[in-house]
Amino acid sequence: MTARDKAGLLRDMSSLESYFPTLDTARARLPLPAGEPVSVERLAMLVVHAALIRRTSWAEDVESAPAGLESGEPPPPDDLEVHHHVRIDASLGGGECTACTANPGQRRCRICGGAGTLFNGKTRCSCDEGFIPCPTCGGTAEASRVRLRYYTDTPAFLSEAYMPTHITAVPALFGLESRMEQDVQFQQALPEELRCHDLTGRVTGSAYRGGEKIVRPDFHGHDFGDAIDKALAGLTAIGAGASVVRHVVRAYAWPFLRLQWGTGLDVAIYVDRIGSLKVFAGAGGLPSRD
Repeated sequence: MTARDKAGLLRDMSSLESYFPTLDTARARLPLPAGEPVSVERLAMLVVHAALIRRTSWAEDVESAPAGLESGEPPPPDDLEVHHHVRIDASLGGGECTACTANPGQRRCRICGGAGTLFNGKTRCSCDEGFIPCPTCGGTAEASRVRLRYYTDTPAFLSEAYMPTHITAVPALFGLESRMEQDVQFQQALPEELRCHDLTGRVTGSAYRGGEKIVRPDFHGHDFGDAIDKALAGLTAIGAGASVVRHVVRAYAWPFLRLQWGTGLDVAIYVDRIGSLKVFAGAGGLPSRD
């Protein structure tokens, strides 16, 4: 292929339409067989970029809580850093202080060991004859038990591309997924034109009462296959074992065509990151053009 031919494969990427390969463009640029293909599938690879805050927690029952602790679960953090929190989870009621049962309201002084003096009895300790007010109950001999809960917020990230499974099972297209991942540079920020804002398939209005109906999601006529289900499973996996308190998920479609001819030729055509038309024809490659 000449340098001029290679330059002709580049496309203006300023519009959404520029990301859609067409059979007419492929015929003009690639040595495709004559005649119409017996099958044309308009498909899309789904790319997901996600950042999640995973929250785990554990509880501890104590005689009294440190001063200034707030109650209730802390709000989600505003950044993607690790955070630790301690909150009062529940009040367990009052009762006898278990830290000073031997001398209610008092604890043996740890400085003098309960002797009341220091330096072999030469200096009097600041305690009261070897005892101090119990720091747990404040000398009241009564404790207000509480349950403390310790929280840890940890960020988790996902950057993944999902190909329809039936394509990955086609021998002629083995390697297409990794080739497209490389050519579209899926781990980098993708063009906003390819953003999928809603993949639920919910559409307002129905044939009967104007309610809500479910349709199979696609991207301008390009089918995701089971890629959406695979992406949801990936998101569930990184959030497993924790509570997800905040998430930012961006999904993108990268359209491609699968073309099949009666001769057995099975190829995929797509546009790469810089607008170059790409073809994947497996190990056999494309037939040479006379």
